[in-house]
Amino acid sequence: MTTRTAQRKCSIWCLGAAALVLILCSKTSPLFVLNDWMDANIFFTMGKSMLSGKVLYRDVFDHKGPVLYLLYGLGWLLDHTGFTGVFVLEMCAFALFLDFGLHAAALLRGTPLHPAWCLLPAAAVAACRAFAHGGSAEELLLPFLAAALYGLAKCLTAPRQMPLRAVVLHGFLCGCALLLKYTVLGFYLAWAAVLAVLYLLRGWLRDLGKSCAAYLGGLALAALPWFAYFGVNHALDSWWECYFYDNLFLYKGDTRSALTLAQHLWWAVRDDLPAALMLAVFLLWAVAANHRGAALATLVLAAGLAFTSLMGGYLVYYGLVLAVFAPLALAALPQKRPAGRGFAILPALGAAAAAAWCFLVSPNRALRGRAAESLPQIQFANIIRETPNATLLNYGTLDGGFYTAAGVLPPCRYFCVTNMPLQEQWQQQWDLLADAAVDYVAALTGDLQNDYPAYHCIASQTYNGGEGEVTWYLYAKIK
Repeated sequence: MTTRTAQRKCSIWCLGAAALVLILCSKTSPLFVLNDWMDANIFFTMGKSMLSGKVLYRDVFDHKGPVLYLLYGLGWLLDHTGFTGVFVLEMCAFALFLDFGLHAAALLRGTPLHPAWCLLPAAAVAACRAFAHGGSAEELLLPFLAAALYGLAKCLTAPRQMPLRAVVLHGFLCGCALLLKYTVLGFYLAWAAVLAVLYLLRGWLRDLGKSCAAYLGGLALAALPWFAYFGVNHALDSWWECYFYDNLFLYKGDTRSALTLAQHLWWAVRDDLPAALMLAVFLLWAVAANHRGAALATLVLAAGLAFTSLMGGYLVYYGLVLAVFAPLALAALPQKRPAGRGFAILPALGAAAAAAWCFLVSPNRALRGRAAESLPQIQFANIIRETPNATLLNYGTLDGGFYTAAGVLPPCRYFCVTNMPLQEQWQQQWDLLADAAVDYVAALTGDLQNDYPAYHCIASQTYNGGEGEVTWYLYAKIK
């Protein structure tokens, strides 16, 4: 089998594995009526607003990176009122993560791996508690992190320098990752430090300087389009304030300390236990197989990633980024491949086992196949569409998915209320309701008409999206 054919076979297996596990585990898949996770709907609303002419941060507000919104916007182009397009992008991203991980493991063990082994990390990651709903920023970061891990594995296993064009590419991918969610900064700082030490140990001092310049050049290539976008739209200050200043100084979690980091790391291991166990398997194998350099480098990367991803507040999906190390456990598989007809069926059995694991263990298993009528987003959307060019406000809470299901653009900058401590979010929404400036209001409060008599409740629905039972109310402006 030629190298190109083997690569194509591996890519097909990884894409198939990604499709198999995500269709069972992710709320963006066709087996789920709608991804009702509020964060995913904020990303969707930001993305479609951007591609509809609104300017990120200036016209619509949230505090994640512009690359994340661009990806969701591309998903919106394929499906204006659902997550089919996002699912396609999610599947491609997951396949790349598996592909890079499989190749990194093969490099470290020194012999090729059958691509069917990608099913093991695929099922372990997709069905873990940290995967949560599907479509998280942490999940979409995995291919970027895996690409860097693969590049480092190539350097560790070959006595030659990384080509400058590859260094530029890694710098570019680093920039994209940091503009998706900046909390992975520790991973990339650790990656650069490990590579620099490797160059110094091998006596490549002059080439280290060239590589540093090339890496920074790649970072600049990733950032320049966004400087142009925000500059042309006179929104550089909004970008700086929302993505950098607010995240660093307003969005605070627990007190930052070594104890906080240890506690959050423990929670991340708990929530991403299969991937954590696979990382432990790899480290034990690397030490036993005299690959101590690879073990040390991996520990440094994991420590850097944990330091900036887990030091602040903690939510269940934060630890998913640690899953980037899970495929490395495949390096510990036996070197001798089994032969004979009986073993030809093993890949099919592996796929069946992965599907069964995801079907039974995924935290979203109870939400598969819900009737569309059971979701308030779908019910309210049917009502809203009866009004031509209807306007809608998601009041007082995170984006509940009503903009998505109804296919409408947000009416204002603060189209929902995020967990940033900004009073102007509330004030803008209060002003809109006081002026009766929107046709419909979706809210989690049932007495809105007491403060805003221009609106009356026309529908309500109680449901459980996997995080507890809530009741949504739909208000309409009195004609």
